[in-house]
Amino acid sequence: MYQGINVLLIYPDFIEKTKNKRGIPGNYNEGLASISAVLKEAGHDVCLYHQTYMPDKKEFVQKVGEFKPDIIGIAIRTSALSYATQMALWLDEEFSDIFVMAGMYHASLAPSEVISLRGIDAVCIGEGEYPCRDFVSYFAENGKLDLEAESFWVKDLDGTVHKNPVRAYIADLDELPFPDLDLFDYPNLYSNKLQQTAEVILGRGCVYSCTYCANAELRNLYPEKAGYTRFRSPENAIRLLERVLEKDPKIECFSFNDAILNVFEDWFYEFAALYKERIGKKFVCNLRVELINEKMVKVLAEAGCYLVTIGIESGNEELRTKYLKRTMKNDHIISVSHMLKNAGIIVNTYNIIGLPYETPKMSLETIKLNAQMHTDNIVISYFYPYPQTKILEIAEEAGFIDVTINRNDPVRLRMPQYKRSDIIYFRYSFLMFIKKYRKVYKNFSGEKLDKEINRLDGIILGDRHPRKLIGIFRRRTYRATVALKRIASLYLPFVYKKLKGLRDKKASRGK
Repeated sequence: MYQGINVLLIYPDFIEKTKNKRGIPGNYNEGLASISAVLKEAGHDVCLYHQTYMPDKKEFVQKVGEFKPDIIGIAIRTSALSYATQMALWLDEEFSDIFVMAGMYHASLAPSEVISLRGIDAVCIGEGEYPCRDFVSYFAENGKLDLEAESFWVKDLDGTVHKNPVRAYIADLDELPFPDLDLFDYPNLYSNKLQQTAEVILGRGCVYSCTYCANAELRNLYPEKAGYTRFRSPENAIRLLERVLEKDPKIECFSFNDAILNVFEDWFYEFAALYKERIGKKFVCNLRVELINEKMVKVLAEAGCYLVTIGIESGNEELRTKYLKRTMKNDHIISVSHMLKNAGIIVNTYNIIGLPYETPKMSLETIKLNAQMHTDNIVISYFYPYPQTKILEIAEEAGFIDVTINRNDPVRLRMPQYKRSDIIYFRYSFLMFIKKYRKVYKNFSGEKLDKEINRLDGIILGDRHPRKLIGIFRRRTYRATVALKRIASLYLPFVYKKLKGLRDKKASRGK
């Protein structure tokens, strides 16, 4: 029987604009916590190097050395690839005798790119719990990497890459141990500390194939796709939540980070009933707008849901259907939003700016849809073409991809019909314009409404409107505001939480 070894998991948990900001609380990652639980169950010791900022080489090397790892794993997000690449290089320079494996979304979607990085010896593709357990246990027993390990691409000593088939996904999530919350400084994570909110995931996968999302491509890793979208049983899910509350009794709210919590109606209703009976805390979740009806809204409200987020992405139905493969109608989206708000539930929306073939006029349609929905909070993202996704193929075929663009440039496409400066302008004017159009929809109707909408459209889209200059100014103002909020959250957490509570209370009243 082998003796357990020390496994170090490295988690670069920051983005470009926060890479130099120290003191920011980190975020929970359930994938790492789940892998850690399985590794510990197999007798290994697991530690986490949770990086909330980009360290310099001296600090990085010193910290890694303190863990005394026998094998290292790096979690690689697409947005943190350049930083993970630098860390892998440092590991190769200073710890060349320690094997390094990489995993997470980017590693699964672009294994050829990741395995080619200096310092990376193996890449885990797909769900990592059991493949990592077997890979690490083989190394502990034999002192070398398993070149035939399922779900792994492994680099031989001569540089040959052994590309092994992906192991079947875990059909029954109840067989997994609960995630290892001890891996993190759990009570002091960002959402726990500042919002008394625990982030959890109850299921895996998504039944939909939105072109911009990695979920569909992750599903395609597996030959057997039927049943890929799974949840813990309602009872097992509730016991997980009870364990989280034992770990951090201060938790007042749960944030379900599943792609779509209501994807299976029967499961959802059974879970909601148990949640209401045994947990009784507020919760937030992501829902699919096509799956929401009056019964579901009633059950959500009664179970304690106070906020839902629904993906809109674009307000232009043709663009949304043709290029994103999302077929919902705007009238239905508006109806569902009003239904939720009438039940006292806050409505968040996901929106994307700078999609392939998008125009400034289409961005205005997204803004006007949010205005008609009376959304309370808006998440606005620049379009990012993730590896292996269909939307990346669409952008490449259209000639919108410029390989010379700096990796840290938030605007990823170069499109003749939508200038980079205009994309920035709409990104940082989004919330302001929603308020303007909402006021118009409230105060006008009929021909007067059409006239006022056309007037406002004309100003925003007019050739003489200084969009580039305004975009630069609003971008800087936004960054200053974000910096002030960050300072408040770090040094005046009571004030930060109080203001957030007042905002949510106002939104839930529909004001």
